[in-house]
Amino acid sequence: MKKIIACMAALLPIACSPLKSSPNDEKHQLELTLHKLQTNFDDVRHDLNCFQTEMQILDGRIKYYENALSNLKQQDLEKQQSKIDLLSQQIAAFEKKIAVLEHTNDTGSQDLQQLTSHANETSAALAQFKNRIAELEQEIQSQNRRFEQIAKLKGHFEGLTKQLSSAASDKKTYKVRPGDTLEKIARFHQTTTERIKKANDLKDDLIVVGQELIIPNDPTSR
Repeated sequence: MKKIIACMAALLPIACSPLKSSPNDEKHQLELTLHKLQTNFDDVRHDLNCFQTEMQILDGRIKYYENALSNLKQQDLEKQQSKIDLLSQQIAAFEKKIAVLEHTNDTGSQDLQQLTSHANETSAALAQFKNRIAELEQEIQSQNRRFEQIAKLKGHFEGLTKQLSSAASDKKTYKVRPGDTLEKIARFHQTTTERIKKANDLKDDLIVVGQELIIPNDPTSR
């Protein structure tokens, strides 16, 4: 945006300067100004391309983190589910064994102690799994906060890109006055008759008083 303002500031000395200098001086000053304007516009386009590239990189990173998080979550859930299923089967087997032991009263206290130990180990394993799931939930929340920050940064770059695009695409208009010619208007706005004709879809140089013409804002070198 500062470079666009610099471009407009570079036009003011030409538009406001009195017509006292020689034609060669005016032409030289015009060429210098046009070169400076062209350089500034090229810088603006380069900055716009850089912003768009950064946005694409951010989009790629967001997608990468989303896929990585989704895969990690899915893999961890599958592992946890597999372990939980295995533990559930073991618990069911232990419960059946306890029922058989209670019904038959064959083995006594040793088997009961072993089953109790297995049950304690199973409870400890389940507690560890619950802690792991809680840690994963915290990691997911942390990733979500990072994604929100990235989304805010993306919105900032999008707004800046829209501002630059809007500033680069603005057009000027000029209402034809008595005594104006297409060549005179083109010379006053530092452009060419061909560009004005192309911007207004004119087939010849004929213009009428009161007609509004679109003046292209990108100057051409002569």
